[in-house]
Amino acid sequence: MARSFASGEIDLAAPDRDDGAALVVLGTASDDPLSRLRAGEALSAVLLTATVLGLAGCPLSQPLEISSARIALRDDVLTGTLSPQILLRLGRAPAGPSLPATPRRSFAHIATVEHDR
Repeated sequence: MARSFASGEIDLAAPDRDDGAALVVLGTASDDPLSRLRAGEALSAVLLTATVLGLAGCPLSQPLEISSARIALRDDVLTGTLSPQILLRLGRAPAGPSLPATPRRSFAHIATVEHDR
C-alpha cells in the first residue's frame, strides 16, 4: 500500500491522529447475487451513518476485482468466514475550508413534467 493504515484498535476521536482513518471490510456469508445486493444496501447504510457522525468514507472496490487478492483477503484476513464485498476507508474529513459547491443544473433544465390529460 502507498500509505500505512491504523490497526483496528483506534479511537476515531483521538486528537493525535490526522484523520483517524480505519480500513473496514464489508463481507457476506455467501457470494451469491442476493448477498451482493444486501452488501450494497449495507454499504449505503454505513456511508449514511458515517456522514451523520461527521466521518468521511471512501469505498475501495479495485482490490477485490483481482481474484487472487479477493481470495487472500477472504482466507488470510477473514479466516474463510466471510466473502469480502467491498473495502471502505473511514475517517474524519480534513479540517479547513471546504471546496466550493459544484454547480448544478436546474430541474427544469434536465427534466420535463408531463401531466395526464
